Amino acid sequence: MAKKSASGNKSAAIREALQANPDKGPKEIAEIVQALGFKVTPAYVSIVKYNLSKSPGGTGRKVRVKRSGDRRAEGHFEGNGFAPIDAAIQFIQAVGGLDQAKAILATVEQLKAVV
Repeated sequence: MAKKSASGNKSAAIREALQANPDKGPKEIAEIVQALGFKVTPAYVSIVKYNLSKSPGGTGRKVRVKRSGDRRAEGHFEGNGFAPIDAAIQFIQAVGGLDQAKAILATVEQLKAVV
């Protein structure tokens, strides 16, 4: 089993340094964190920065779906059977993505089993 660093959490120190210095690159962030007493490389800083962008609360890019024109003109009206699909897409977008939607639906299933 790996030993924990006596001086704290490297990843947390890197995240704090990234928040305090968003304009600096991995090499500069690694130098800042090394000054705090951690052994880190710019590659490790890049990994932590990438993982931050993937997390729900991270600073990652958000994908926006552009829609043009009237949706009814495109065949997306209630009478064609696409209403449930449109509602599902709106739900996924409202909760922030497919993974979050799956987590919410799993929670609802658990609640349903209890009730």
